[in-house]
Amino acid sequence: MKRTTAPTDTPPEAASAPPTSPELWSAILRTCGSFNLRKATRVVTQLYDDILQPTGLRSTQVVLLVALAAEGEMSVSYMARQLLMSPSTLSRTLLPLARAGLINSTAHGQRGKLVRLTAAGERALHQAMPYWQKAQDKFLGQVGAAAWTELNEKLAGIVAATQHSRL
Repeated sequence: MKRTTAPTDTPPEAASAPPTSPELWSAILRTCGSFNLRKATRVVTQLYDDILQPTGLRSTQVVLLVALAAEGEMSVSYMARQLLMSPSTLSRTLLPLARAGLINSTAHGQRGKLVRLTAAGERALHQAMPYWQKAQDKFLGQVGAAAWTELNEKLAGIVAATQHSRL
């Protein structure tokens, strides 16, 4: 998501120029939360996408279909809030699913849209589930079920802590 306003926090004043060295830059790469979470996400997403490839769906699309199946129908703005996405990013991500006839959207209010799975979307989701399960099993086999449960709980805490700090 692009930052549309300047940050309100002012950077800490440095008494002198910060040290720069390959060791410093390496340490930043090793410890940066944003970089390392994104790196892990890319690897895990690729694992799921590779296994889901025969379905024609990407893991991000399967998650959207699952979210719609769980709720039945959602406004784009509500869905974006639930998935912690911007409405414009979510709309762009939903577009290929709409073009494929897997979801349907209708006007809701003055500017909103309600989104729901179509019958074709339900079939595609059901057909994708064995592939998703295979990806999930492979992921758990590589990471360990207990380790994933612990990490998933910690990630939920990180999301809660950082989400509230933005408010």
